[in-house]
Amino acid sequence: MSFTKLIVLMVIYSAGLLAPAMAVADTDSADFQADKDRQIANVVEKVQIAQKHLSCLQAAQDHAALKTCDEAFKQEQDDSDTKVKAQTADKKTQKGVKK
Repeated sequence: MSFTKLIVLMVIYSAGLLAPAMAVADTDSADFQADKDRQIANVVEKVQIAQKHLSCLQAAQDHAALKTCDEAFKQEQDDSDTKVKAQTADKKTQKGVKK
């Protein structure tokens, strides 16, 4: 076998080995961006809940109003946490399916 043929075969073989790695890198990038966007949305939601709680507390005129604000805040936090846990469970399920 000539040296040129050997080089060509090595390049083809190497490209075949690198193709899956390059495909994984593209999916990792897409997965990263999706994870990043999801986490940013979750943080923004929590900030909005906290701002709403702050506004409620500032507007409160008595202890009963403070209690109502705290109860509403806790409920919204619980709802948000439940949603985040569901997203995490969905992501784990999807990763299990991909394998």
